[in-house]
Amino acid sequence: MRILEVIPIARGINKDTLSYFTGSDIPVGAIIKVPLRKRVVPALVINSKDVGDEKVEIKNSSFPLKKIAKIKHASLLTKSFADAAETTADYYVGHIGSVLNSIVPKSILENIEKIDLSEINSKSHLDQTKNQFDGARKTTKAEKFVIQSSDEDRYAQYKSIIREEFAKNSSVFFCLPTIQDIKKAKETLQKGIEPFTFVLHSSLNKKEIVETINKILKEKHPLLIIGTGGFLSIPKDNISTIILDKENSRSYKTQVRPYIDIRKFAEIFAEKMNSKIIFGDLLLRTDTIWKQKNGELVELASLKFRSLTTSTQEIVDMRSIQKETEEKENKNAFKILSETLEQKIKDNIENNEHMFIFTGRRGLSPSTVCADCGNIVKCNYCGAHIVLHKSAVENFFLCHKCGERRSALEKCSYCNGWRLTTLGIGSEMVEEKIKELFPKANIYRIDADTATTHKKAQDTADKFYNSPQGILVGTEMALLYLTEKIENTAVVSIDSFFSIPDFRINERILNILLKIRSITDKNFIIQTRDIAQKVFDYAVKGNLVDFYRDEIEDRQKFNFPPFATLLKISICGTKNEVLEWVENIQKMIEPYEIDVFPAFIPQAKGKYGVNGIIKIPQGKWPDKELYEKLKNLPMDVLVNVDPDSLI
Repeated sequence: MRILEVIPIARGINKDTLSYFTGSDIPVGAIIKVPLRKRVVPALVINSKDVGDEKVEIKNSSFPLKKIAKIKHASLLTKSFADAAETTADYYVGHIGSVLNSIVPKSILENIEKIDLSEINSKSHLDQTKNQFDGARKTTKAEKFVIQSSDEDRYAQYKSIIREEFAKNSSVFFCLPTIQDIKKAKETLQKGIEPFTFVLHSSLNKKEIVETINKILKEKHPLLIIGTGGFLSIPKDNISTIILDKENSRSYKTQVRPYIDIRKFAEIFAEKMNSKIIFGDLLLRTDTIWKQKNGELVELASLKFRSLTTSTQEIVDMRSIQKETEEKENKNAFKILSETLEQKIKDNIENNEHMFIFTGRRGLSPSTVCADCGNIVKCNYCGAHIVLHKSAVENFFLCHKCGERRSALEKCSYCNGWRLTTLGIGSEMVEEKIKELFPKANIYRIDADTATTHKKAQDTADKFYNSPQGILVGTEMALLYLTEKIENTAVVSIDSFFSIPDFRINERILNILLKIRSITDKNFIIQTRDIAQKVFDYAVKGNLVDFYRDEIEDRQKFNFPPFATLLKISICGTKNEVLEWVENIQKMIEPYEIDVFPAFIPQAKGKYGVNGIIKIPQGKWPDKELYEKLKNLPMDVLVNVDPDSLI
């Protein structure tokens, strides 16, 4: 009889390890299924002892051990991967099992018995795995590189690296954040090595994923594996290089606790494997460039701080145009499209070209206010700003946070006034305006309202590219599907992004503008009502060096990353409950200070959220003492390390 110590791979378990007993001899490193409460979950075996050696502990235990009668096991995860998960859990104040649950695809865990692990489950492999779990470590330091340049230049570098690694009989894992990025990378990188290139992502069905993994594990030839970060869990032992491209993408951060950043996990995993890792993008994160300049990362090639283009570029000041329009027409006519953009749309149609028009928000208008009292119209359930949408019957208000939908024919809830006025520009409004001005134009739209599935978005993009005179209106979502050059592009509205409480917002805006600029062949127009913002000038000129200097100076001034690690503490409840929690948490984490934002954030009906920020000096996180205090906080308190926004 054996006592197994396991890490349950599941969320919502407030323990790192659990113990079970069994009559089977299960090797360390195996994944088994264990009973937990009223369900059965996968678990990683990290220790196995004979019952005879543990009699005293079992007798003194405060809880009975559960038995596992029938066990199917598979040694899937490598020691390096498990170690990386443990280090990641420490960094993000989570449990190892919840980290594994977040980063190992469910398609693998649920179908592990269908994966052919005969090669890695051989006796020699199991002996090696056990030795690793018993504490063996590699001592040499992993290499970390960065590259900042155009897509064409980066991919030329990547192809060269892949050839070099193949010559060394080594495989390469090419990590990307989205399915569309993966498909584009495959088309570019697989030429000449098609039989040895494999892709893995969530849109593949379970059968396809299992078959692909089995081929990868069986193949002796070096491979190029292109996939999302979760598929780093595949135990391919000859991966010598991880290339993490689109490094600036926000899609790498998971949206549920423990809020893991796949970029961080990949870096930790590369260290544990002693593999090379390369971070690349058109515009790297400011934090990443700072690390390179401080010797933590090495240039794969000289970082490009000047983004070149052959397209004609123009910034249009909509505020002055609005003023001229009002003086000329003697009315408050809200101008959506400038005359410059209207002319470019007309030229696009006459020349049988294509045009992409970006807007920062979906819907008709992102906000609605009462013109009499200034009250903002909000969701009845969660308190978020509601957005006006159009339908065949009547316009309606929709909450993009909780989904509440109601008629737009309502009065102000504060003063009972009728004069509800829409503010801001949404993609639906832009589409309607273009249809009004150019009724015969071929207009398409990609946003979360029209492209509810990947297939719908891809079909719309294909129709746009195949349509002469085509005009595509879209949000940031549309950029994932624009894989070919477009003659003309325009940004109708991105000003609302400046109000987002994210210290990285200028970086995000510049990244969006550079992406649009990079796919533009002839004309690129930016409309703004805030022309004083430097980021627009940096985008048009491709001036990345001055942007970095300004950005890093601001970060240092306000003690933001990379000069500190931010920890966001979030709580939710009634106003009285939240105030009581804030006081209790302050006491629980003393002597550490938490900067609590004074504003209540409406959540579900009758509930409010409050956020606080803890700033840890650069290089001092994880802090062991604070880590223990945070880990002992109740489950209702959320801890988000390196958050995307402050509130």
